[in-house]
Amino acid sequence: MEYPKLYSSIEKLKEETTPKWGRMNSSMMLKHCSAFVDVYLNKTKLNPLIFLVGFVFGIFHRLYLKYIVRYNVKNYIKNLPTLKVFNTYRCENLDFEFEKNKLINDLKEVESINNKYLLNNFHGIVPNEAFKKVVYFHTSYHLYQFDVYKT
Repeated sequence: MEYPKLYSSIEKLKEETTPKWGRMNSSMMLKHCSAFVDVYLNKTKLNPLIFLVGFVFGIFHRLYLKYIVRYNVKNYIKNLPTLKVFNTYRCENLDFEFEKNKLINDLKEVESINNKYLLNNFHGIVPNEAFKKVVYFHTSYHLYQFDVYKT
């Protein structure tokens, strides 16, 4: 995991950059990635049903990423639906620079975590390395979607 590669990819992104697929614009994508990190860092509280579903889904999702996708953004399914907590389609008038800086700061926070395990309100107890890999993969996948992350 090369977090500096994520930061430089984010810096290459422009407000007018269009995705290779999907309907998010670049500001929505940045906000979406930050929302993902916020959930993983327990900054966003989920209702108990989402927590239960997320816990079960999370185990299978991490196995899917590790053994099927092999953490390769080119192998991941495109245009999957997203949970409401991560959905940014209805967001209007987003400040691109604010969203860009927020995501970079969120990723720096993730990168700096040194605990062996994290208690996550989406997946339960997660090893630090798995936590960082999932956040890295999700962000790199969307930066790849906007053609600023090169594998």
